[in-house]
Amino acid sequence: MKRRGLVILSVVVLLGAWLMVVGYEFLEKENARFQKNVKAAKEEQQRCAARNSKYRNYDQFRTSIRIPYASDLSLERWMRQYDTVRAGMSESEVEIILGAPDYARCDVSKQGDKFVGSTWMYAVAVPQDVRDDAQNSGIKIEFGPDGKLADKNAMNMQPKANPTPSAVAIPAPSVPLSAATPQQHATASPTATPQSMPSVSATPAITPSATPVTAPSATATPSPTPQ
Repeated sequence: MKRRGLVILSVVVLLGAWLMVVGYEFLEKENARFQKNVKAAKEEQQRCAARNSKYRNYDQFRTSIRIPYASDLSLERWMRQYDTVRAGMSESEVEIILGAPDYARCDVSKQGDKFVGSTWMYAVAVPQDVRDDAQNSGIKIEFGPDGKLADKNAMNMQPKANPTPSAVAIPAPSVPLSAATPQQHATASPTATPQSMPSVSATPAITPSATPVTAPSATATPSPTPQ
């Protein structure tokens, strides 16, 4: 029984050792492959950076821009150009339409083992802070590893509402309000006029009653003359 237990224990130890060796070799291969991918991604990124070296990077753009910043082109012009670019265009074709980017960068994955392409940024308006993407307006163009346009995004490029219609609507209600004021005065003045007219008609009613009272006194005067 002892001998049998020792044999089983030896087999378990040997199996565990073999699994450790296999696991170590697997990890070594995976690490070697990861390092190889990281190296390849860095080489692709360097080639991309050399191709875009004629453009500014983010740090150069951030230190050179003057806040507040606004592009010379109108928002409508930017959107027309933005609608022209489409997926599959090369970097040179996009540059013909949109011009040179304000800055460009070449990106790798979070693990750093894969080159994902390049990004071109066009700043349209920067009111306060370059890092405030919630307020800044711009166009983002993303190229794949093959240098072809893969995605595009217009950030905060919606046209703002024109305040002119609301400003015109404000004096509109004031016109009927002012017009109602003279209507009230005009209504009150004719109402007072007929009320005063009956008071004037009362004056001639008193005059004829006084005239017949004096007439009989004049008739009694000639009676003493024949005597």
